[in-house]
Amino acid sequence: MTDMAAALGNSQLKRYSQMLQRRHEIIKKYNDGFNNLPVSSLNHYPGNQFSSGHLYLLRIDNYNEIERNLFIEKMQEAGVVCNVHYKPLPMLTAYKDKGFSIENYQNAYNYYKHLVTLPLYSTLKDEEVDYIIQSIKKIL
Repeated sequence: MTDMAAALGNSQLKRYSQMLQRRHEIIKKYNDGFNNLPVSSLNHYPGNQFSSGHLYLLRIDNYNEIERNLFIEKMQEAGVVCNVHYKPLPMLTAYKDKGFSIENYQNAYNYYKHLVTLPLYSTLKDEEVDYIIQSIKKIL
């Protein structure tokens, strides 16, 4: 790590508790906003654990990959950038070339085809979070 990267990291550590608190406020707003929708999300508080809240993964129930991609496009049209968090390794060329097939990893594929990552950063304003929630409700 360079000295510059270390200095930047050190300055961020001083703000970490406030950043973490804000992320958890946003997570709560998202969770409350999606209560009656056909979606589920990652549990950020399983058992006695406490997440850093660096991602908000929204699983849209009963959507296929094409519908998920359309949802992402409609969100972008509304001015909200969201994306697929990950692509299962067997879908990547390097793994396909080694003989891996997504058909052998149905759980990974089923998770991938329903999943969208929503904006979650500590400088999101409440009005922006509300707009994201309202946009999702309109699109779904």
